[in-house]
Amino acid sequence: MRHIWRTSNVALVVLGLWEGYASMSPQQLRQTNPDWILCLIVLVVMPLFSIGSVYYSVSRRKCETLRRPSWDRHAINWWYDPLQSLFVSTCIMSAMAVGSTFRLPGSGSIGFWTFALYCCLTVGLTVGQLIVYKIFHARIRDA
Repeated sequence: MRHIWRTSNVALVVLGLWEGYASMSPQQLRQTNPDWILCLIVLVVMPLFSIGSVYYSVSRRKCETLRRPSWDRHAINWWYDPLQSLFVSTCIMSAMAVGSTFRLPGSGSIGFWTFALYCCLTVGLTVGQLIVYKIFHARIRDA
């Protein structure tokens, strides 16, 4: 099972890379309108989401211990394995930000703000993870 989850997690990151690239196409950019306000909201909300999801897992789902993230588990178990889900989500958003840089030149202001949105998602999730590790460090154990 470990190889299946490792392969699927890596495939999700590769798909994130491709989706970041594809989302910067002119046809896709015509349907969006990100701006600095959205980036600021995302930058504030994502750490709160990270903390909230782990807090919910610990308080409501009675998760006594939190397992360290690894590539060998599935990433869709937000309520019982939130650190894994946060880790893979951060990797996917990082890949989307990297993928979008390949089409960034010449994409105009909407392309820039789309790229900035992906970067804000990545930074917000990363900061949220760091805060979660600081708050819940006593509950974290090895996978």
